[in-house]
Amino acid sequence: MNEYKKRERCAICGASELETILDYGDVPLAGFFPKDNERNSIKKYNLGLQYCSSCHLMQTNSTINSDILFKDYRYLSSIGLQKHFNEYAKFLIDRFSLDAESKIIEFGSNDGVLLRPMMDEGINIVGFEPSDNISRVAIERGCNVINDYFNLDTVKEYCEESSCDLVTSSNCFAHIDDIHSVVKAVSYILKEGGHYSFEVHYGKNIIEESQYDNVYHEHIYYYTVNALKNLFEIYNLTMIDVIEMPMHAGSIRVIVKNCKEEYNDKIIQVLNDEKRLGITSISYYEKFRKNVMAHKTEIHNTITHLKNSGYKIGAYGASGRANILCNFCELDETLIDYIIDESPERYNRFINNIPIYDAGKIDSTTDYILIFAWNYSKMIMSKLVDKYDFKYIIPFPKIRIISNINELDCDNTL
Repeated sequence: MNEYKKRERCAICGASELETILDYGDVPLAGFFPKDNERNSIKKYNLGLQYCSSCHLMQTNSTINSDILFKDYRYLSSIGLQKHFNEYAKFLIDRFSLDAESKIIEFGSNDGVLLRPMMDEGINIVGFEPSDNISRVAIERGCNVINDYFNLDTVKEYCEESSCDLVTSSNCFAHIDDIHSVVKAVSYILKEGGHYSFEVHYGKNIIEESQYDNVYHEHIYYYTVNALKNLFEIYNLTMIDVIEMPMHAGSIRVIVKNCKEEYNDKIIQVLNDEKRLGITSISYYEKFRKNVMAHKTEIHNTITHLKNSGYKIGAYGASGRANILCNFCELDETLIDYIIDESPERYNRFINNIPIYDAGKIDSTTDYILIFAWNYSKMIMSKLVDKYDFKYIIPFPKIRIISNINELDCDNTL
């Protein structure tokens, strides 16, 4: 495909009537952190959020060529998430009674964050990872990785039909333009009665908590269970479990079985709960838009007021979310002095002209730390509160300014 493509039809059902929920204007790719000599040549692409009233999928208004997004990737899952994936490995082994004879595929395997603990338990697992630099990291860790995209064509090249007991993926099922090819690939390689277990951001949390910072070109889809139902039914795959998790400020772990059967009581309840909440109604998304625009104004005014009052403001977490928030809310180097991050992949790069440093360069004279990685606020503050006398700005779900960890559980909204 071309570098940038506007969406003309819904990715699941093909409907042409899509409602625009949010317009972000022209913004850079969330995963692009330019070096100093690249700051004057940053490409920006239009970004919007749309809703399909036919199948209830919330999706971006455009797609970017996958090679641009993923061939040179800057996100290492093992930084901060290894504990979660160690636990996920145990969950998969116990839930599906996996052993050395089981055959497992993980796509979007990143730096081996799940592959490694599964292999340590003697599980036969192979990863698909399109990013050249990240797949090398996994291979260096001793993981078995196919450096390629996961779709129907590639699984036919690398895998035997109906050969896998389990397919799994984490936080990438929403990143793939041709989602039908992915589901076809899952169906192709799973044994009859085999399972697909995946984790993905939950569209309900995006809406309920106005998490507009989590909308970017890389995240193409914002799934609800009703939307997933409409997708999997096309291929005679049946959801058998949905587990809500706090990961990434609101995710779901979905288990799908390779067969066609009646939905169990839990799935029926989740589907009905979503409908009662309003997820299948356009008015639900219109309310979201109003909340987002109000929050955008408030965060910009709050930071500007503090800066104009003479305070020094740093930030923590140079994530894709930070990239979107800074560009959408017009937060730049005139308002934020620097960003601290723990990934060496991002050191000495920039977000909206704000420099990114490692933790060793944190400025002790800083007055406020804006926590971009706000879903990890407690973990981040625990590293700083004993060393520095900062105040912390937590931007979501509502803007709060706090001084210690105990206040995270209090209602200190502005």
